[in-house]
Amino acid sequence: MDRTQATIIASVVLTAAALTGQAMRGGEPDAAVLGLDQVRVGDAHAYRAYEDEPLDAEFLDVLRAREVLFRTYDPAADEPVWLFLGYFDRQKEGSQVHSPRHCYPGSGWNIERELETPAPWRDGVLPALVVDNGEERRLVCFWYQTPAGIVDDVFRLKLALTRRALLRRPQDVVFASVSTPLAGSLEGAVLRATAVARDAENEIARLYREKGRT
Repeated sequence: MDRTQATIIASVVLTAAALTGQAMRGGEPDAAVLGLDQVRVGDAHAYRAYEDEPLDAEFLDVLRAREVLFRTYDPAADEPVWLFLGYFDRQKEGSQVHSPRHCYPGSGWNIERELETPAPWRDGVLPALVVDNGEERRLVCFWYQTPAGIVDDVFRLKLALTRRALLRRPQDVVFASVSTPLAGSLEGAVLRATAVARDAENEIARLYREKGRT
């Protein structure tokens, strides 16, 4: 993964890493890892091919996530799909709140368009960006997933995690990003991204249930 892409992901994920500040002190002990390496896209008869992408030590040190997953699905295809998941079992102070809408331009990508597509799960919407850096265009879909469900906005996430902290409930959050090249139609890119997003959301919810993180 090139340094630009690592910087973008680190900036976005830090949104989830430190949203609730003081409310997180004195909470529950750290949880075990969620088990992101168990995430599977597709079904038992046709799991999609993927390659795990390496993340360097400097990036992981900045990220401060409990657990990460970064994969390229359909790596041999002309239009692969990248899935990034960052799991934070306990929120920490000291990081500035970021948003994909801010960190992409800060990393040399122009936001051509902001859009929402129907979420590929039960209800709601999936926020997305069309970005380009002068050489490549991408569709980037993202969301934040807590044990209680999906949050698509960083400010609503802050409120939700603060509420859970006050109730002394787990403040787990997974930041999820699905991106794919946008060389052809937007509709085709949305279909590729949301197919992976749907399965990733289901898998994250399953892992939360199995770990008792409710």
